[in-house]
Amino acid sequence: MPIRAEAPMRRLARLAPLAPLARIVPLLLFVAAWHLVGVAGLVDPAFLPPPGRVAVALVDLLRGGQIGDNIAVTLLRAFTGLALGATAGVWIGVMMARSEVFDAYAAPLVGATYSLPKSALVPLFILWFGIGSTTAICATFLACLLPVVVNTHHGVATTPKVLVWSAQAMGFSDREMLGRVFLMHALPDIMTGLRIALGFSFVLAISSEMIAANSGIGKLIFMYGENGTYDYMFAAITSVVAVAFSADRALLAVTHRILRWHDSAVPAADAA
Repeated sequence: MPIRAEAPMRRLARLAPLAPLARIVPLLLFVAAWHLVGVAGLVDPAFLPPPGRVAVALVDLLRGGQIGDNIAVTLLRAFTGLALGATAGVWIGVMMARSEVFDAYAAPLVGATYSLPKSALVPLFILWFGIGSTTAICATFLACLLPVVVNTHHGVATTPKVLVWSAQAMGFSDREMLGRVFLMHALPDIMTGLRIALGFSFVLAISSEMIAANSGIGKLIFMYGENGTYDYMFAAITSVVAVAFSADRALLAVTHRILRWHDSAVPAADAA
């Protein structure tokens, strides 16, 4: 019986080195399908350039420095809005979970704005703050704020009573209760909200740059699209996808390391 049980494990061990390759197969299939669409003439190559032309354009942009300079500007705006939104979101989420009075006032506002498309507010921010980084950061801040608020509120509000009672019996101060009980229990939810907010930070920063900035990768994408140089437009989009994916993987690695003590840490990281 043990021999039969060990056989599948040995097969899985032999397949383990192929796991990284399996992860890029969907990407290779996507690129192949993209190429075949152009070869078959299903879409005009002028509007959907083949992957080869996009790769050449990407190399040209990287050599010219356009990608690096504009990505740096976009990352600064996105991460500034993300940091501000995450900080405020954790505070608001904790207050909503711990104060019924605060929750009574804040919950309707959070519920009303959560499903609102944040990009629809960009024209309003332009009227208030003009063209530039402030508008992009404000839009990114609002988009990142709400997922962190909702997830933090859930994590704190669902803290088991037995943990609270045990901490009180051990003489924890209010500050210790907050940091070592409520926030520690809510940490998996906070990290989930932060990952959602990370994606929103790229979306809002780039969409804001398209209409409310004179620099950034969003402006570069908009400019190439407006001029009809679609190979360069897709090259800029490809660079955004690569950077956003790398940021998401980095956050997952940090989350996995922080939450090693938590039962849900390993499945959550592996599933993503």
